Order: sequence, then C-alpha cells, then structure tokens
Amino acid sequence: MNEDISHIFRSYDVRGIYGKDLDESIMERIGNAFAQHTRNNVTVACDMRIHSAALCNAFISGLLAAGMNVTFLGVLPLGVGMFHAWKKQNYAYITASHLPKEWNGVKLYHENGVGFFENENFAVRDIVISNNILKSKSRGNLIKENTTKVTEDYKKYILSKVKAKKKLEILLDTGNGCAGLVARDLFTRAGFAAKAVYEELDGTFPNRNPEPSEDPLTALKKHKGLGIAYDGDGDRMLLVYDGVIIQPEQTAYIILSELLKKEKGPIVANIECTRLIDDVAKKFQRDVVRVPVGHTFLVQEVFKNNACFGIELSGHYIIPSLMPVDDSLAVSLYTASIISTMDNFKGVLDKIPKYPFKRINFDCSDKIKFRIIEKIKSNLKRNYKNVSTMDGVRVDLPNGWALIRASNTTPLIRLSIEASSEADLQKLKKEFTEIIEKELG
Repeated sequence: MNEDISHIFRSYDVRGIYGKDLDESIMERIGNAFAQHTRNNVTVACDMRIHSAALCNAFISGLLAAGMNVTFLGVLPLGVGMFHAWKKQNYAYITASHLPKEWNGVKLYHENGVGFFENENFAVRDIVISNNILKSKSRGNLIKENTTKVTEDYKKYILSKVKAKKKLEILLDTGNGCAGLVARDLFTRAGFAAKAVYEELDGTFPNRNPEPSEDPLTALKKHKGLGIAYDGDGDRMLLVYDGVIIQPEQTAYIILSELLKKEKGPIVANIECTRLIDDVAKKFQRDVVRVPVGHTFLVQEVFKNNACFGIELSGHYIIPSLMPVDDSLAVSLYTASIISTMDNFKGVLDKIPKYPFKRINFDCSDKIKFRIIEKIKSNLKRNYKNVSTMDGVRVDLPNGWALIRASNTTPLIRLSIEASSEADLQKLKKEFTEIIEKELG
C-alpha cells in the first residue's frame, strides 16, 4: 500500500486502485472521518465491483464506531440509492463509477443530492491522514433496507411521470454494471420493447469498458434503431442510433426541444460543452450558466439557479422536474419517450447542428498533473487574449476554442477542442497538442 493516500481524495469523490491506494482499513478510516465531518446519519449503498462489498462493510464499520446510524441499501445503481436517501439522510456510495475494474472509491453526498465539494472531501482527507479515529461510547445502529422494495419505489416514481408514446424497440447495454438491475424492467414497464446485453452483474467488466464513451460499443452499433449504454454505476448514459453514437449535446438538444416548451428556468452546462447548447438556448430565449467540470458543480448550480436542465459532456444529465437528483436511468427513459413520439427520428438527428469537436487524453501522473496545468495557464495567459481559468484553462478564438484541464478522476490531462470547420479543428489540435507535449516533455 502507498503510505501517502492524500491523492485519492479528489475534487468531488475518493478514488484509488484497490490494494495499492485503497483497502478495507483505509475505507474504514474514511467512513469514520465522514461521520466526524457530517455528524449526520448516513444511507450507504455500493456497486458490484469485486471489492465493493468488502469496502462497503469497512466504510459502514467506521460510521458505526463514530456513533452514526446507518441505513444500508445493498447493491444498487447510484441514482436509486440517492433517490431513497434524498431529503432524509446524507448518502455514501462505494464505487469507481466509469473507471476500470482495479479502481474503487466512494462518492459522498449531502441529503439534498449535491455531492461533496473539493474543500469538503479535503476536510475528510485531513481527518483520515491525522489518523484521528472517533470511537463513540454509543455505537450506531445498522438498518438493512429491503433492496427490492427500494428499487421498486424508485421505478414507480419514474413510471408515474414517463411512458412510451409507442412501443419503440430499444437495446440496452448495461455493461455488466448496476444499471442491469433496473434498466430493462423500467423500460418494459414504460411501454418499450426493451432488450438488454451484458445485463448480468460482473465487477470484472468482461465485455466492455465501464466508460461507454471509451468503448466501441460493438453490440449497439450492430443494432438497427435506438440503443442506450450505461457506465459502471449507472450515472452516465450514451445514446446510439442506427450504429452512430449520438453526442451528449445532441441528446441535450433532443431533450430541450421538448422540455423547454413547458419548463421555465435557465440551462446549466459545464465549460466543456459545445456551442450546440447555446444554439438551443437561444432558440427558446434561455440563459446558459457555465460551470466547471464535475457532477457536483452541475447539480448545485441547477438548484441554485432554479434551472430546468443540466448537462455534462461526460454523459451526466439532470432534469429536476423528473428526478430531483443526477440520474441517467431516469433521463434516458425520458429521452426515449420523446424519441417515441417522432415518426422520423433519423431526420430530426440530421437537422441538429454539428460542430467539429475532439477530445484528446494525455497520460499524466496524479502527483504532477495540476502543476503542469498551472504552467500551461501561465503560458496561455501570456500568449492569448480571451482566456478563462474557471476550470483548467480555456482559450476562445475566432475559429473555435480549446480547453486544457486535469481530469479530477484519472491520471490524465484532457484537451477539448471545438472549431468552425474540420480544417480549423486540425489546426487547433496541432497548436494545443504541441503546448501540452512541451510541458509534459
């Protein structure tokens, strides 16, 4: 095990490689520190990774030792458990979300569904590192909820709001992740002809990458019609139609074209989302509130601004009137219900504006990636006029924009580029790739 574990505490969750950065003893300390920081009772659930159950038990032990009462929900998609905890208790979910099988961690949430921010995660980190273990005179109580009932309550709530307009055929790729516990039954009961691939839970992810956007999605690309892929814990989703991946902003365009007819309020989008969001906002005379990358910022700003919708380029969406939390299962069902009203969805897709866009990943150690970003910031501020440092550093140019930022969840630096034309995209790619590689070199 690494002696220094400070790096596993990130801007909006805790993540590390099991057996190297994270084990049961560390997770127990994190649970205890979380209890000390919040002083509130906690609802806990986990995903199906091969070490999640053991880490979850350890986390709960830390909570109980600190005197916290714990409601344990079992193995569930992240959004199902969050819905159960919403406005009742803080929530902790053991997962590494979309990361590969060797990773694990925990996402911490307030009772209103907003995740812990960087300063809060770091406050928990400081308690863990100090090794200040709280052992209460009165040990907390553990309540084990009926997982089936919790899931059924969730389904009934969503189905009371969303139904298929016609029996559209849908193929669901749950990627051996937690969405497999809910998705097919949810869509079938909503009136769709739903089938699923890779539905059985398997924490080794034998069939595809748990991050849909980084997998070829071969099964969905062979399917004629609509397909939906989910990540490991079921909080991200990606649409595929007739073998072509629908980009998150295109999905948002489809949702908003219907949602904005009846919903009030602005739209929240992270700094990485393309101008397509601005196009649909302008069409309906709505403001766009830009936020840093991260589902925590997204959810907080949606509630803060009484927004009708929030989107992250990574596949996170929130529709507060549908589900009061960030939940891709509910949003994917809502999107499918809109598509089911269309006689020619392919024609609708073809009419959605498209902007050349590219995202490139550069491997960079967690220990130095933020230092590298600071150097790049200084460089770009000297050499470009329109520079934003809201999250990483973004340069806006007449022919497009480029965003360079460190991933908060993986040892990567990411370059995102949008341009007015494919030729401009290639120019910007070359220009900003050279800047990054120079610093990495």
